[in-house]
Amino acid sequence: MIEAKSALAALASRVQYMAIQADLNLTSAQMWQGLGVVVACGAGFGAVQAGPVGVPVGAAGFAAGALIALRANRHRRDRILDAQLPGFLEAIARGLRTGLQLGPATVEAAASTPPPLHDEVAPLAEELQRGLRSSDVFDRWARRRPGSGAGLAAAAMAFAATAGGARARAIDGVAATLRDQAALGLEVRSLTSQARVSAMMIAALPVGFMLLSAGIGDHAMDFLFTTRLGLAVLVAGLGLDALGALWMHRIINPRH
Repeated sequence: MIEAKSALAALASRVQYMAIQADLNLTSAQMWQGLGVVVACGAGFGAVQAGPVGVPVGAAGFAAGALIALRANRHRRDRILDAQLPGFLEAIARGLRTGLQLGPATVEAAASTPPPLHDEVAPLAEELQRGLRSSDVFDRWARRRPGSGAGLAAAAMAFAATAGGARARAIDGVAATLRDQAALGLEVRSLTSQARVSAMMIAALPVGFMLLSAGIGDHAMDFLFTTRLGLAVLVAGLGLDALGALWMHRIINPRH
């Protein structure tokens, strides 16, 4: 029982994290209510198609589809943050050129930064206002966001904390590097967009054909949902389709 609760808690935490990465402005209660509606719709669809046997299959299928869609957009927020980070660093550099110290310049830049990056840097500004060292504050932030531009930003702030007159120039250089990386990532996504769409279409075709067959009253649905062999074929087919979708996703997005 304890292990089951731990597994459910881990799943809830993972879904909440994916929702945050997908930049869904939902509370935890709203997110779970939405998932409950999806599961209820799936259960209703399964009941209409195959009676009581189809309820768990339909609920699981709809829930899996919602989680797959959420996972597909899990890096959207990270991309937005990385695109906004150069502007934040450039604002810090402008503050330094006007004569501000590093901490006040960062606080001023954080105040003028739009969301969602503002939600990330506002706590940093609060820590700086309490007198914490800027290099330590940004280093902790970089550890919370591995694999992003926060690492370069932390390195620039550490250098600026000890450098002399070259602080603004160093921060501007890092901002330019991050801007180039974001532009390169956007170009790569643009070049692979056709492959991603094709992969989604290929993965969705078997499920779409099954739903179409169910809509026109094909007797194959009776076999799939009301017999043991049919349920085994259905589970195996959906599993292989999910495996193929994951494989194609890994090929197109090797970093993720």
